[in-house]
Amino acid sequence: MSTGARGRFRNALTGRDAHIRSLNFAVGGLTAVCLFMAFGWNNAAQDITVHNPPDLRAGSTRPWWEVPAPNVYDFAVRMFAQINRWPTNGTTDYKQNLHTYKWYITPQCREVLAQDYDQKRSKGELSGRERALFEIPGRGYKDWRVTTLSQDSWTVLADLQLKEYVKGTEVKTSLARWPLRIVRYDVDVNNNPWGLAIDCFDGPAREINVVSGGEQ
Repeated sequence: MSTGARGRFRNALTGRDAHIRSLNFAVGGLTAVCLFMAFGWNNAAQDITVHNPPDLRAGSTRPWWEVPAPNVYDFAVRMFAQINRWPTNGTTDYKQNLHTYKWYITPQCREVLAQDYDQKRSKGELSGRERALFEIPGRGYKDWRVTTLSQDSWTVLADLQLKEYVKGTEVKTSLARWPLRIVRYDVDVNNNPWGLAIDCFDGPAREINVVSGGEQ
């Protein structure tokens, strides 16, 4: 084989080896990308919570992550009423509720309510008390009752009636507007299918008078 032929042969081998190395590099990079995507897919959320408005007769088109205001209001009133339901004895019922509904209350709010529990217990406002908190009839959802603060937070103005009893005797009753703060809450859907939580209050509750034709 002539010197020129041998040179061309070596150049061909060198080019082939370089091409093989580039292919190996490309395959290695592609494998790394696939492994990264598989890892991300495996660790991605397995469920997506989609909030539908209560009335779908007229249809509904909205981003999947948007929570309709009626849903926020319903969650706020329902969960706040459950937390404040003492069927037999406030000393045990209130404390148990803070544990039972912990997935529906932010950690900061749980601390606030735990302090409220301690204060009420020290004042003798829990022992033997039964409590019920419920929406005032005719004072349900209206658009103005839900204020959107951000994509992930809202203020709900809930008009609620509170009643407390000791041995069957009513010892406390009130009508108040509660400014409840609600936030999106990313926890296990098995613990909290709403994906929302009570973050306590956007101010103090205000007593109201319910009168025919309006309020005072």
